Amino acid sequence: MGSARRLFVLHPSPWSERARWALDHHRLTYESIHYLPFIGQGQLKRLAGTDTKRVTVPFLVADGQTYGESWAIALYADREGGREKLVPSDLEEDIRLWNQVADGGMGGVRGRVLARMLESPKALDIAAPPVVPRWLRPAMRPAARWTIRHLQRKYQTRSDEGASQVLLLRSALDRLRDGLKGGKPYLLGKFTYADIVMATLLQGVLPVTDLFLRLPRALREVWTDDTLAREYGDLLTWRDELYERHRRDLS
Repeated sequence: MGSARRLFVLHPSPWSERARWALDHHRLTYESIHYLPFIGQGQLKRLAGTDTKRVTVPFLVADGQTYGESWAIALYADREGGREKLVPSDLEEDIRLWNQVADGGMGGVRGRVLARMLESPKALDIAAPPVVPRWLRPAMRPAARWTIRHLQRKYQTRSDEGASQVLLLRSALDRLRDGLKGGKPYLLGKFTYADIVMATLLQGVLPVTDLFLRLPRALREVWTDDTLAREYGDLLTWRDELYERHRRDLS
């Protein structure tokens, strides 16, 4: 039934990477579809069967059912897949807490990334639909800026909230550092979805190598925070080792 699965994603988004990783962990095949913000919203609403304002990615369509969040997609993967569960029932409460920590930290990352997108002409060019030829993309920058501002409104972020956004991210990173105290390879004694959500949070500090998530240079720069990368180098090392152990053969 793998051909029935369609996963709508934003390529650099940590939430999308969580969903891909969960499906890949269970060797569940799917078609990955690049979502275009605002332009693709109507299609997702039709698939979801909702008139609500906010429909976002990752968004999975599988055998007539839809799953609109990475958490729901991870649970779906656990039900459908045959490998060790990412959200085992005895650890579900702890994993939910780590998921909340990661989402809180990502609230800080999202605002910073959107603000930096507005300041980077090259990143705006990359944000144009794939069908737009390269030579025409500079002329599309006003439309790209409009889309970024639409996302800022949608997620209620502001360009002048940089300090508070960094505090949100730092708080989550400090929780992760504390959770890994003593050199633990996993947050909960074994590899779970908690490790995935916190590893992908570090995308907002320094993106993982192109071996696992290929990004154009301009987007990599938008997502990178050099100061935090120096300060949390130990967490980046943990993230890279986790990817090597649990993502290399899935990418």
